[in-house]
Amino acid sequence: MPTLPALRLRPLLALTLALAAGSVAAQPFGALSQDDAVGLPDLPRLAAGGAVAALPTFDSPFLANPAHIAGTRRLALSVAGVTAGAGGNLRETYDFYDRDLGPALDEGLERMRDEDPERLEALYAEALRVGGAQKTLDVAVLAPSVRARVGGVAFGVGLYGHAVTRGQVLGGGAGVPYVDLYSQADVLVPAVVGADLTPFGVPVSVGASATYVQRRLTAKGEALDAFHPDSEKLYVLRGDGLRVGLGVLARDVGVRGLDLGAEVSGLGRAIAYGYERSFAVSGSADDPDDAAEIAALQARFAERAGGAALRVGAAFRLPEGPGVSGAALALDYTSASTAEYDQSVRAGLRGGARATLGGLVEVQAGLSQGMASGGAALVTRFARLAYATYGVEDGRLMGQRRRRAHAVQLRFGLF
Repeated sequence: MPTLPALRLRPLLALTLALAAGSVAAQPFGALSQDDAVGLPDLPRLAAGGAVAALPTFDSPFLANPAHIAGTRRLALSVAGVTAGAGGNLRETYDFYDRDLGPALDEGLERMRDEDPERLEALYAEALRVGGAQKTLDVAVLAPSVRARVGGVAFGVGLYGHAVTRGQVLGGGAGVPYVDLYSQADVLVPAVVGADLTPFGVPVSVGASATYVQRRLTAKGEALDAFHPDSEKLYVLRGDGLRVGLGVLARDVGVRGLDLGAEVSGLGRAIAYGYERSFAVSGSADDPDDAAEIAALQARFAERAGGAALRVGAAFRLPEGPGVSGAALALDYTSASTAEYDQSVRAGLRGGARATLGGLVEVQAGLSQGMASGGAALVTRFARLAYATYGVEDGRLMGQRRRRAHAVQLRFGLF
């Protein structure tokens, strides 16, 4: 699992109180009852409220609507880049661990239960309060990707890496906090092809994508008083799969500047996971593997179901003005859930706006799941530096379990 073998569990707990979202049958959360989405943070899209069906970004042909590839007019190349993001109450979590939980683990929770049960009860209550909000960490590596056009056909191929960790503390029964940990790392190789049918009298672009996915994941789920930071092992599962997407984009529908887009993503079989390896978080790597825990982990992820997602949207391109170009308004609906649960239609709405100022600064703003988003990017011919902040609903209902996330990205290429 990238980055994890070199880390100890205590610093991970100090940073997130849990690596990432996991679940057990009685305590589900995160996106573990469905096959987790294939993709990575696309900052212009996130900053514009997540609207992307009819509002292309540089990465959207690879990560969203493949019909956007047909808009390629010249060679576009991304040489290298990195994205880093975080969400949830990470600072509060770190302070709680540093001030309260870390010293308590060193002292021993069993001893505290015998000698100072009121203190232990207060510690549990605070762990549930602070840990109840999901925390996330994202790191994406943008390896080379290229887009080109030959005649009426455009094509592209890319290479991306994405690691995400998620964590939460849940009520485990009898007031004992249950620490749920989840981490996932993907290697994505998307290939996209599309064509503009306008020369044939149809003002529509179509596209298709096929993305090879190599995924590794690990998870831990234990009651807090059963957690032993000095004697834990992590077990890694691996799965390989192919995801297919189809898209369409119609321009100037009815009125000049009005574009309509639609995409179907996630076509293909659910990823099947098999045990790959284990490593010691601390202690000896020669300790025997826990066959029961491995079997439980495999059974847990064998129940993840694949499923296609539909996204439809409209965008209206605004006239250019002095120092303002590329301005547009957009509205999307997506059937994909950002939680483990099926969500309401309102939770699938995305809306936003974007514009380029002075040919150098891109700005975006939007509304996603009832939460504001925004961002900006400094853009040159050879480099992009971007920031985005956005909200995510982790619950079934709007406003139930909101999480705010932030991300930054630096990339180099020929844009």
